[in-house]
Amino acid sequence: MIKILVVSDIHYPIRRLELPNLERYVSKADMILGLGDFVDIQVVSYLKSFGKPFAGVHGNMDFDDVKRSLPETFVLNVGGINIGLYHGNGGPKGIEKRVFSKFNGKNIDAYLFGHSHKPVNRYIDGKFYFNPGTLCGARQTLGFVYIDFDNIWGEIKTYSDNA
Repeated sequence: MIKILVVSDIHYPIRRLELPNLERYVSKADMILGLGDFVDIQVVSYLKSFGKPFAGVHGNMDFDDVKRSLPETFVLNVGGINIGLYHGNGGPKGIEKRVFSKFNGKNIDAYLFGHSHKPVNRYIDGKFYFNPGTLCGARQTLGFVYIDFDNIWGEIKTYSDNA
């Protein structure tokens, strides 16, 4: 089984004054996926510093150096599952449809996105949609996505700095 840590919307240093302490979460993961709105390139460097495989996309609030370092969309295959990464856009209502349309009919099994700060962990029309939520604000969450053979599922966790 493959266990993937998924984070989004950290918003450092604008809405969050310190980098989140992700060490205990990363230690349980095989890889890390970041879904944008890191804001500062330091967050991307921090996520890469753990030495785990990392892939990510930029978000609408990211500084220009982050936007130059990470694509808007990215597709990767993990354990035979095609995963589409995109930050997202617009309001929370209908975001899954907008994420789906961003990939223009590519063969995607799972859509991972952020932007709305609202966790999503569900299947729609046989496709997996996952948003880990946000690591800033009052209710901070992150997620784990699991892949085992042809199966993919997720788990939303409440984040704690000192857990």
